[in-house]
Amino acid sequence: MYPQLPYDVIMKVFYGVLIFCFLLGLLIVAFYAPWTSTPPGSAAPHAFLGYAPAWSSHFSTVPGARVDRGDAAILVAIVAFFSIVIAGSFYFFRTKRPGKDLMQ
Repeated sequence: MYPQLPYDVIMKVFYGVLIFCFLLGLLIVAFYAPWTSTPPGSAAPHAFLGYAPAWSSHFSTVPGARVDRGDAAILVAIVAFFSIVIAGSFYFFRTKRPGKDLMQ
């Protein structure tokens, strides 16, 4: 039988992986932020311009160009979900089990 890790070590690994994945995902979202030309609060359909860093002037020639907060929030929610899934998989596979069926 393989030795079990103490609970505090397991949770440090879980939270460490969770925070690392979430921060990495936020960095990716910041570099590939969705841009729109529709003014905030408008009922008009959103005109999607593309992806660019949030601080760039890539779409500065388009009047009213801005980072689409709604789409960015959806991307951040997706990043949070996958961060939790990845951290959970690290928690589930916390000990090596070579040659054993995981359902036993």
